[in-house]
Amino acid sequence: MTFPALSRGAVPAALLALTVVAACGRERPSAAESGGAAAASALDQQLGSFGMVNPAAAGHVRGAADAPVTVIEFGDFGCPYCARFALETYPTLHREYVETGKVRWLYVPFVMGTFPNGEEATRAAECATEQGEDAFWAMRDLLYRRQDEWKRTDDPETVLGRYAADVGIDTERFSSCYRENRSRLRVMAGNALAAQNGVRGTPTFFINGIRVQGALPLDRFRMVLDAMLP
Repeated sequence: MTFPALSRGAVPAALLALTVVAACGRERPSAAESGGAAAASALDQQLGSFGMVNPAAAGHVRGAADAPVTVIEFGDFGCPYCARFALETYPTLHREYVETGKVRWLYVPFVMGTFPNGEEATRAAECATEQGEDAFWAMRDLLYRRQDEWKRTDDPETVLGRYAADVGIDTERFSSCYRENRSRLRVMAGNALAAQNGVRGTPTFFINGIRVQGALPLDRFRMVLDAMLP
């Protein structure tokens, strides 16, 4: 599965005005970013050739392989702006652009390290992936909807295990994955991919290689996608 190379190029002037600051960020690099080389090295040994993290190994794809526009989204489950985008904006974009074959969407979970239980939530989402991509997307939406709850808990394993039951997946298999941390490599891959591309805030989007940061309102995101379509 091939995706456009991620770019650090500036957003064209016509789109720059559309970029907003509705994003979660941090001032200093996270452990994942400062240790990106070590993460890449570990993945290289276990996932094969690793000149650059393959987005397909780190993310979750929706849409046609031959779609003219590819969106790669980096999101942190603890970020309220990511939650707003995922629950309020993305569903319409999915219907209008992904399901119609115009856009291929890749969502990459990224642990910034600034939210309580953020790593645990990402581990849970990737453990759901063991039971299929539909299970991942259901868990993703539930984590965003119940963000306030799991960020406050001092027992994330129990709370997240309840979420597995709520989305209808095999809870024993989920709990086994969570306890054994079998999703570790996928979590590492997402963090390494973010580090390699200088992602310091969420949500961050690369739209056909052009960086757009922040939770754009629906009408503005439509404008960006329409500008990219042939």
